[in-house]
Amino acid sequence: MSENNLKGLFNAFSNYVSLAQKAKGDSSTIEAKKNVNIEKFLTGFYSFDIFCYAIIDVTDLKILKFGGATQQLTGYDPDYFEGKSYYKFLKLHSVKDLLKSLVGGSKYFNYLYSQKKEKRPFIKSNRTIDLYKKNGDKIHVMVQNIPILFNSKMEVILFLIICTDISSLNPKADFTHYIIDTSDPLEVKKINLSSQKEQEIESITPSMAEKKVLIHLSEGLSSKQIADKLFLSEHTIKNHRKNMLKKYNCSSSSALIRKALLNGWI
Repeated sequence: MSENNLKGLFNAFSNYVSLAQKAKGDSSTIEAKKNVNIEKFLTGFYSFDIFCYAIIDVTDLKILKFGGATQQLTGYDPDYFEGKSYYKFLKLHSVKDLLKSLVGGSKYFNYLYSQKKEKRPFIKSNRTIDLYKKNGDKIHVMVQNIPILFNSKMEVILFLIICTDISSLNPKADFTHYIIDTSDPLEVKKINLSSQKEQEIESITPSMAEKKVLIHLSEGLSSKQIADKLFLSEHTIKNHRKNMLKKYNCSSSSALIRKALLNGWI
């Protein structure tokens, strides 16, 4: 992973964590964690195919419990994840999908905390995403993130994550990320975490010349250095950069590189 790719992942993760850890340190959070009975959350859910589950403490970014068909679905024993940092999940997904997940996760928390407190327990997020098993095999899964424990301010402490293999359903193996808001049982809301404008931009694939420029930009090269590598004029490279900023609605080169990573252009 290049330095720019790593920086993009770090920035997205930092933004996600700042929202996810909203409940951290509050006295009611500490009290709720003392009295929680994790097992009760594992008796009221089911899945429609092979699945595993995790209970995550987002205030400490820690995996409290990992169970279900873990070996069958991921190739790892539960002990590999249980009691460990949230970072362990990084092994299961591509950098591109991780970036998308973090950006969508931040949007989820912004939506969650914009809603009335009594509605928050009914707001979850779903993703369909590729999962890479320990042996390198790839499957397509649905990941449901369900908030199950809150502090007195109705800030999330624990999530139940259910990961289901949907490969046998023969879905189009695309990354999707959306909110399911069931706070009004008569009108369930499904909110796509990518705006229509973002989806339209994602559908515009860079030209081969643009991709070459993007690759070198992600390596931290200047316009002059890229020009020398591609045997082009510096003016041509600057034009490519200017056109791509406008074409992909980006305010800076770092934003352009991040979008390129998110969409798998480089």
